[in-house]
Amino acid sequence: MATPAGLTPVEYLKHLSADTAEAFQALRKAVLAAGPLDAHTCELIALGALVTTGNEASFKTHARRLLKEGVSAEALRHAVLVTFGATTTFSQISDGLHWVEDVAGK
Repeated sequence: MATPAGLTPVEYLKHLSADTAEAFQALRKAVLAAGPLDAHTCELIALGALVTTGNEASFKTHARRLLKEGVSAEALRHAVLVTFGATTTFSQISDGLHWVEDVAGK
């Protein structure tokens, strides 16, 4: 089932099941707080995972959030590139770099 235009995946989930969306957000918050990495580093790691799995919608949601919080588009591009040769193919890297440009407005 595709997410309706304009809604993030979590917003769509909230529309279908507010309790489930709340539980998911609580889980994400607990995971981010569970270790020594700062929130931006955790989100950049998530971007790498999302590009590897080809999850464009979630990638863009996280990328937009990072940009709004002052993380540079350059850092987002680096998060994509770091996965190259480890878990991500050339075409996935190309897609991820395009996604960064989509959200960064370049």
